[in-house]
Amino acid sequence: MERGIYFDGWYPNEHCYHPSMPPRRLTMADDVVEMGGTMLVWAGLGGGVISLPYLEDEAFGPIPQRYRQHGYVNESEFIAYTKERGVDLFGIVFEAQAWEFPAEVEDGRVLAQNQLRDVGTRTTMGLREFSTDTGPADWKPFRHYFPEGLVNSDGDQVTDLWEEVVSRDLEGRPLHAHWVEVDGKGQSCYLADRNNPVWREYLKAVIRIQIDAGAPGVQLDETDVPLLALRYGGCFCKDCVKGFRAYLQTLDTPPVELTGVDLATFDYRQWLLDQGYRTGTAPQTYPLYAEYCRFLQIAITDTFHEVASYVKEYAASQGKQVRVAGNFYDCAPFYEAMVDDVDVLVTEMRETKYQQPWYFRHGVGMSRGRPLVAVENPYGGITEDLLRRIQRGRAHDLFRLSIFEANAMGANMSLPYGSWLGTEVKDSYWVPKDLAVETGQVLVGLDAVTSNVSAHSTAVVYSVPSVMRAMMDSDMFSDDGRWFEPVEAVDARASSYWETIECLSRSGRTFDAIVLPDEGLRHDDTAAATFAPYATVVVPDAWNISARQHEALLGYLDQGGRVVVNGAYGTELPAADREALLAHAGTTHVDDVRAIPALVAQDVLGEFDESMAVNIHQLPDDTLAVHVVNFDYREADDAVQRRLDFEIGVRTDRAITTATVHRPGLAPETAPVHLADGVARVTIPTLDLYAVVHLA
Repeated sequence: MERGIYFDGWYPNEHCYHPSMPPRRLTMADDVVEMGGTMLVWAGLGGGVISLPYLEDEAFGPIPQRYRQHGYVNESEFIAYTKERGVDLFGIVFEAQAWEFPAEVEDGRVLAQNQLRDVGTRTTMGLREFSTDTGPADWKPFRHYFPEGLVNSDGDQVTDLWEEVVSRDLEGRPLHAHWVEVDGKGQSCYLADRNNPVWREYLKAVIRIQIDAGAPGVQLDETDVPLLALRYGGCFCKDCVKGFRAYLQTLDTPPVELTGVDLATFDYRQWLLDQGYRTGTAPQTYPLYAEYCRFLQIAITDTFHEVASYVKEYAASQGKQVRVAGNFYDCAPFYEAMVDDVDVLVTEMRETKYQQPWYFRHGVGMSRGRPLVAVENPYGGITEDLLRRIQRGRAHDLFRLSIFEANAMGANMSLPYGSWLGTEVKDSYWVPKDLAVETGQVLVGLDAVTSNVSAHSTAVVYSVPSVMRAMMDSDMFSDDGRWFEPVEAVDARASSYWETIECLSRSGRTFDAIVLPDEGLRHDDTAAATFAPYATVVVPDAWNISARQHEALLGYLDQGGRVVVNGAYGTELPAADREALLAHAGTTHVDDVRAIPALVAQDVLGEFDESMAVNIHQLPDDTLAVHVVNFDYREADDAVQRRLDFEIGVRTDRAITTATVHRPGLAPETAPVHLADGVARVTIPTLDLYAVVHLA
């Protein structure tokens, strides 16, 4: 299992200044080794979105002798040092960020940048200066990296890279990546657009430098750009307009709104302006909004594939093997088609909570066998609250739980190492080193009994096309009214998937998430065999089931499987086909997700309540490990409530003879197994936060 470290290394009591992380020291590498890390995310080489010379300085720049005294190294030296110690640093590619910083210079030398001190001449430094060769004297010229220049989709040479690559609102104004701009510092970060071929070529240059610097992994951030621009009411740059025009021309039947419109010259932005629409209006109210969203879903899939494939291609050309990681944020449906392009999935989560094991089960399902590495989201949930508690010497159990629950669910929650707290909080997320080391070493000790492969009798279907609309209508794409007044879709479709998996988890049920893809975004290999390992398949609000997926479910039913349907099913299918599943003897339909737990098997018996979670890992030697998490934290005690002699019973057809109980901070101990009527019973003497029972 991968053990990630969220390795920003931002300073305490200071803003987190994107995109260039603080310089690295050898002690940092020693720390992450002690913490048991195997990979570093958001870890370095991020300055390419300031300029390529800036990135090269990060990677290869000279270190003053005084800094060498204290173990400072450049990024390429740090990468080599960590690699020798079994830790892979993933260079970070900020796909949505195009930067300009305030600076003070004298005779071409930078005296101050970002944090000014009234010296030299006030100016700016970033992509514009790089592309116009007006940056610092030691920056190599733009043509050093692009001898032929960069030509945009209009056939013009790019003269201002910063203005060229930006996403734009309906009236043509640049959109900002506001979530990384620190107010009051004069920073300006444009929201760059991966639909623009110029920006893709620039990102490839960033990737080349990262690989040349020895990065064993490349992490692509903001993988949904420019779909994410919808939260600001965009994007309507020239390349999005051109791309949408081309998409409309592929449709068998053009939208009725375009009757009589010449699609060869159609300009969506101008068409909306001509009808009186303006920036500040919810894009969900625009005509052709559904078609435009679909174009963007396809575009982000295609352009991500291009960039991710380039990582592998360039690495191979240099005789190297490099892994690709993608930040798929909250594991939303529009990321699913990108999974095949990465080796590691990274998720920031939309909201970080004190208890969310169902989220990790969802992520593991979407990962399709790849490692899932999570980091906390500073803008959603408990991160700052948890940090303040830790700074007061409290909440150590809550911190431990935030790490252990992911491991229990077959994923990994990264340990923080000066990780991001957003732009509004003047601080970064550090925990005491001994706490981080202790927690990380627990994961190291459990590695042999941890897997992302499970052994459950229940699966829950995640139908990508069925939940896509609900996601596009969600508050994620309105930003709580900051940029426009959100509207509620009049034809919104219910989506009970998340409610279903949370209900199952809180009921002590184990489950796998089975992803049914959007066939317009990736190849679908769903078959009856997909569901065959499960006694029961739960299908919550699967509106848009394809004929292939429907036949696979029917085949599973005909082979003796059981299906539990909640909400709508297959509304796009012919009525007779839909009825064949709904009326099948093996199908049960429920109107309330709270009825579902009683209709599925309880794979692990025990006195589980809402403050617990359980998961069964199938290990490479085909033995089983039952992971149990206890979330029963009591504020008055600042500790989790201990449970004594906690008995579990595992339904199994295996001849279980031995059990080993693993608990944090204690040596593994053998426990007696009582096997009767297909249930192997083991007692955990003391269940604090976390225990693993290995059955062999």
